[in-house]
Amino acid sequence: MEVTFTGHELNPMYDMKKLSIVTTQIIADELQKEVDQKRKVQITTSSSLIIADKINTQEPNLTNLPLLDLALLKSEDTIFPLMKENKVTNQSGIIVLNNVKIVPFANPDNVIELESYALFTDHIMGFYLTE
Repeated sequence: MEVTFTGHELNPMYDMKKLSIVTTQIIADELQKEVDQKRKVQITTSSSLIIADKINTQEPNLTNLPLLDLALLKSEDTIFPLMKENKVTNQSGIIVLNNVKIVPFANPDNVIELESYALFTDHIMGFYLTE
């Protein structure tokens, strides 16, 4: 299997957390093509558990994107030229999650539900895929 990355994945610095999560999602999708399962991604941070729809590894459909997703996608037109000029360094990436539930460890009964959530990868401690 060959995985090809384009655009922001080609920065000279590699965010291994983002690269690992996205690559795992692509391979998991490939491995379970025969099984129609709606898997979710669960990400652990130091203060919460984040449960979301699987990370989208396909080309985005601009007509159906939530507002945050669309704004981040359009902001790349400004950010990436600056990065190519070496004015900005990408120390950590962003993973945009959809249909998110955030369960704070301090108060697990207070579940926060969001349509879209941008998670900076430096907050990620671990992740797994679940049914």
